[in-house]
Amino acid sequence: MTIVGHTSVDTTWTQWLERFSVRLRSPHGTGDPLARHHLGEAPEQLPGLPGTWWVIDGRVFIAAKPGDRLDHAGERIAGIEILDPADGAPGLVLRHDDRALEVVRRDDLITVNVYAHAD
Repeated sequence: MTIVGHTSVDTTWTQWLERFSVRLRSPHGTGDPLARHHLGEAPEQLPGLPGTWWVIDGRVFIAAKPGDRLDHAGERIAGIEILDPADGAPGLVLRHDDRALEVVRRDDLITVNVYAHAD
């Protein structure tokens, strides 16, 4: 008996399982986000979120004022913050009031997922 492996299926499954495992370990669990915003190259204000957001060469630019109450890595954003999310890696988390904003990159698509009750 010969067993033939399907590399593309195995790779896809392994990648999905790793992403799901990361979601289980995240502070947001597997719950769906309250909102999901796809970022583009043109600066834009996202509905219900502070600041102006855009992407250049896979890097996320966020322009915000201290009064926007937008924090990254424990620091209030005052000016322009540049994030470099890695493809397939866990998202980069920002805080706004009682929400977590997770910046995620999958291939060429960069998304901001909004979750409630960020601890």
